[in-house]
This record gives sequence, C-alpha cells and structure tokens, in this order.
Amino acid sequence: MKYSSSVEEHTRKIDSAAVDGLLGTADSLAYRVQEIENHLHNSERWFGKKAVPTATDWGDEASLTPYRAISGNGDFGSDPNDEAQVLGTDDTPTVAGMVSFDIHRIMITAASNANDWVLRVIHGDGTMADAEAAGHYSDVMVQDARKGSPIEVLMHRTECAMCKIWIRAKNAANNATIDFFVGIHEYEG
Repeated sequence: MKYSSSVEEHTRKIDSAAVDGLLGTADSLAYRVQEIENHLHNSERWFGKKAVPTATDWGDEASLTPYRAISGNGDFGSDPNDEAQVLGTDDTPTVAGMVSFDIHRIMITAASNANDWVLRVIHGDGTMADAEAAGHYSDVMVQDARKGSPIEVLMHRTECAMCKIWIRAKNAANNATIDFFVGIHEYEG
C-alpha cells in the first residue's frame, strides 16, 4: 500500500518528535494508556473509621472498625449522621509527594438486610450538601449486600489535603445499615 507524501510527512513528524516516553503528549492515546497503567498498578491503602474523629480527620489506615451508612425509606438517609464521614482533609496524602487520590474500591463487611443498595460516594471541599448538589458523586450498586468482595468504584480524582469524602446509603428499608471499608489510590499528578 502506498501512502501519499502528506501522510508520510506527518508520520515522520510524529515518529521523530521529542517526547518523554508515554508521558510525552497530554491527551494522546499513549498518555491515556499510561494513566490507566498508573491506576491499575498502584499502591492501595484501606481505611476504616477513626476511633475519635475530628473535624478534618475521619479515617484511619490502621483501623479495623468499618464505616457505617444508614438508609432512608427507599431513599438516601437524610437524618443527621446517616451519612458516613469517610475521609477528611487531614487523611490524605498517605504517601509523601502524592497530590491526588480516588476511592478505588469498597468492601462491605455487614448489612442489616440483603436488599439491593445504592452507595453514593460524594467528594468536595465544602459541605456534603453542596458537593452533592453540584453533582460531585458516583453511585455504586450493591446487590445482596455482597459481603467480603471488594466493589470497584469509578470517580474523579480529587486533591489530597483539600477534598472530603462522604458516603450515603439507599435501601428499601428505613434505617437499614451497611458497614464497609474503603480502598484508595493516590497519584503524583
């Protein structure tokens, strides 16, 4: 197959461009593959509820106490403290030099019933209500309260030391409870 001189010319420009490996051109396919690689081959830190939370420190990497979220009646729990305060601004970074993070997985440890659940992972630097109203959340479906199997979470990266994470729960039963731990990934950029 013979290519036009225009195609050959562009190919030579690309092949001879000075780049820094896969990180050379932002938003190129190679750049995006590197981002996926960073996500899949990364250190994961698991958090549970801090024994004595403060205004900015809610999670503890060494904790064996799960977080708890409480549902409303076929809706997300809306009573005071129904949401789980998961990570405060003092909880990240856990690794020096990291500037952003995301919740990677959630592991359910107990649920008050086997009905299906929706867990809403909310992230923001202000209040939970403001972050949720702005659409800064991801919903995760949990079928039969899948105890013991980590559930993947898709969410935007957020800034370490700036962002807070809350999780709200939705179940068909009012005041149903679900207990869980969260695993995070941190990133240099």
